[in-house]
This record gives sequence, structure tokens and C-alpha cells, in this order.
Amino acid sequence: MAASSSVRLLLLCLLGFCVALSHQRSSDSCGTARVAVASHVPFDSTSFRCVAAWKQEDFVLRYKNTGPSEWSFILSAPDKGSYVAVGFSGKGAMVGSSAVVGWASNGKGTVKQYYLGGKSPDECPANKGLLKLIKNKSVVVSHSGRLYLAFQLSTDYPQPHLIYAVGPDGNLPSGNSLHLSMHRNMVSRSFNYTSGMASNSGGSGDSAFPPERKHGLLGMMGWGVLMPIGMMTARYFRQLDPCWFYSHMAIQVAGFAIGIAAIVLGFRLNEDGLKNLYVHKALGIAILVMATLQVMAILARPDKTSKVRRFWNWYHHNIGRAAILVAIGNIFLGLSIAQEVSAYIVSYGVFVAVWVIAVAAFEMKRCYADDD
Repeated sequence: MAASSSVRLLLLCLLGFCVALSHQRSSDSCGTARVAVASHVPFDSTSFRCVAAWKQEDFVLRYKNTGPSEWSFILSAPDKGSYVAVGFSGKGAMVGSSAVVGWASNGKGTVKQYYLGGKSPDECPANKGLLKLIKNKSVVVSHSGRLYLAFQLSTDYPQPHLIYAVGPDGNLPSGNSLHLSMHRNMVSRSFNYTSGMASNSGGSGDSAFPPERKHGLLGMMGWGVLMPIGMMTARYFRQLDPCWFYSHMAIQVAGFAIGIAAIVLGFRLNEDGLKNLYVHKALGIAILVMATLQVMAILARPDKTSKVRRFWNWYHHNIGRAAILVAIGNIFLGLSIAQEVSAYIVSYGVFVAVWVIAVAAFEMKRCYADDD
């Protein structure tokens, strides 16, 4: 009986040891001085910076600025018969970014660049993208239960957001098109290459307000909120003379200044291959022109007794209305392009709906007052 118990205890110990050994063989950490597949990597991988890129999926990223306009990367992840990917984005969105994808099958590794033009496989073509992969410097190696994706980029400085993705287990790209199946999991990180610090894109801290979101919020507040409110003060509160005039002026000047700040910030953003971006820019410039004409109109405003005052009124009123309508449409277009969280879209949509209802109510009141 005692011998039987001893045998069972020995078997359990051996089983535990095997499990621990298996786990150890499939792990990787930044504590390792030298990458396990260094001899298979087509470039010198010594002295690389190392970060635990995605703890949930056990992704480890090593990187280094290895030369003028040359950055080298080695991504390590568990090999579960799926692809692993790292995308580079100027704003943190998957759509519009380019990704380096690697997988191993039957002992052979494959590395491809994909342009992530949409969320369906047909919109993510292989061998397309905005990244400049250095020729013959990319490889995938499967070793001890892990995939090592190594590649080099020709760039002065990589884009500031990294997008990690892992495909469904046991499902690899195949056929001539090499279409990617929908990722099993993904995450977007804002990444500082100097410090090696990463944070969730759109999370807490500074990443909650990246430049793109600041641009959107400034444009929304300046062109899309203050200017419509300023219009209402001039059209519906003239009985409060002269308060309506000074209120109208103060609100519109504030909206104009904030809108200018939004445009300046917008021209400094990374375009990142986004769709309809040039339409958004063109509409923004049109809004700026119309708003500037409004400011010039105030400076050239004729006296109330002047014969040309009615023409000035027509010009000032209609240019202002056109600017507000174009601004509202362009704000929704910008939110769509940025794939902004629904809270912003819904919040601004509620404001526009309330504004439209208020304008309709005031117009009806004006009509009834005129009839009387």
C-alpha cells in the first residue's frame, strides 16, 4: 500500500515537472540576455530594447534603431497554429494602418505585409501597405513553442501606435490571396520608442486625448457648438438690445478662435491613409474661408441707414448659415473617419437634434409674431 502511494506521488511529481517544463519552453521574457533564435535572424539582434508588449497574449517585443532611417523589430508570441501581427498606425485605429504578419506551417515561416483597409478579408490585401520593409530582412522562426517574427523598416521614426493581433488557433492564411481571417484578439497601444513605455490607445492619462481627438473636440466646440449658439442669439434675442449684439460677437469670436486652433492642429496630424480625409480637409478649409468672410463683414458693416445694408444683411446671414451647416456635416464626417467612440457621436448628435428643434420652435414663434 505504501509502495503504491509512493509510485503515485512520483508520477504526480513527474507530471508536474513536465507541465512546468512545457510552460518554461513556451515562454519568453526580457530577462533573457540573447533572443533564442538570434542565429536565424537576418540582422544583428544584440542590445535590443525589450518590452512585455501584450501580457494577455504573452507578446514580447524587441526593437532597436539599428542605423540611419532603419528600425529593427523582433516580436515573440506563443505558437498556436495562428498568425501573429504587429501594425503601425498614426492614430491607433486598425483601419488605415499597415501590418507585418507572420506565421509558420510545416516548418516554414512566412512574413507578409498587409494593408488594413477595412474589417473584411477582402479589404486587407497581402503584399500591400505603407511600410517600407527592408528586402531580405524579414523572417519567422518557430522555436520551443513560440513564434519569432523579425523584420526591419526603412523609416526615420516608426508611427506612434502599435496594434497587436493574433489569429484564430489552427487557422492560417492560405491560397493565392492569403486572406487573413478575423483576428481572435487585438489591442492598440500608444508607444514611446525612447522610453519603451506603452499605454492603451484611448485609455487613461495623456492617451485619452491624442492629437486627433483634440482636433476633433476643438472643431466640434468651435465650429459645431459655439457658432450655432451665436447664430441663435443674433436671430432670436434682438429684443435684448444691445446685449444680444455683444453676446453674439463674443460667442462667434470665441468659436472662430477655437476653430482656427482645430484647423492648425488638424494639418499637423498623420493622414495614415484614411478614406475621405481630403474631403474632410476641403470642407474644413471652406468653413475657414466662410468664417473669415464673416469676420471681414463685421469690419465692413455699413450703417443701418445705408442703402446697401440690406445686401450686407443677406450676405452675412446666408454665409453664416452655410458655414454652420457645412461645419455640422464635416464634424460627423470627421467622427466617422476617426472611428471615434460612439459616445462622442451620440453626444454631438443629441446637441444637433436639440439645436434643430430649438431653431424650429423659434422660427414658428417668429411667424406667429409676424402674423399678429
